[in-house]
Amino acid sequence: MRILLAVVLILTSSTAFAQAKKFRWGNETCLFESVYDAKKYTVAQLNDTRKLFTLDFFPNTIDPTPGDFKRIEALRVETLDAEYAARTNTLKRLNIVKTAYWETLRQKHLKELEQVYQLSRASILGYKNPSRLKDVKFAGACVTKYAEPLERGGGELLAAWQSVNEQTRVNNSDPNRIKSLFDEQSASPEKFRYAQMEVMSFGWWNCVNALIDRESDYERDEKEFRKLFSKTKTIECDEP
Repeated sequence: MRILLAVVLILTSSTAFAQAKKFRWGNETCLFESVYDAKKYTVAQLNDTRKLFTLDFFPNTIDPTPGDFKRIEALRVETLDAEYAARTNTLKRLNIVKTAYWETLRQKHLKELEQVYQLSRASILGYKNPSRLKDVKFAGACVTKYAEPLERGGGELLAAWQSVNEQTRVNNSDPNRIKSLFDEQSASPEKFRYAQMEVMSFGWWNCVNALIDRESDYERDEKEFRKLFSKTKTIECDEP
């Protein structure tokens, strides 16, 4: 019986040891080697989970606030639609570790991505049809303050432009230059186009962008990621 028990213990110990595997990963400064239980996760799951909190999933091939008439004309909503679809698909297909924390993080990223897309799409369409700015459904105060003057145009748009420009001067290291450019553009035959461009970029965009549910806390996510391992050691770090 004692011999049998010893054999069972040896086999159990060997089985447990066989499930302990190493996984190398890193952050901006250091490379780590961690030990994980292969019965709980796969290498693919660990890699995809790490991607979830390290990769940028948000559209970046076009800038809906170009600040130049010619670049505004070149904006294509079809490009944004395709990129949004691709990045949403990538997020949904990540084979992450199956815990509530990581699935919740995925859903938060999907929500953030949808809001960024909604703002970007409405803004691109809004240059030609300002009423499309109302497609953004989570920023009512911004619609009232900026989208409505952009849609109505005329004196209301110019007043919104002046307000935005004055606020820009407050936050700029060279307010006199900003005012001088504003005075020049205000006297231009293209003043309404200048007004639209600046209110769109520094009024409307900044207002809505500030209301997006951002989900970015690398330190918190890395701390949670470390909990997936029984131990982690530092292999090397860059010199400070």
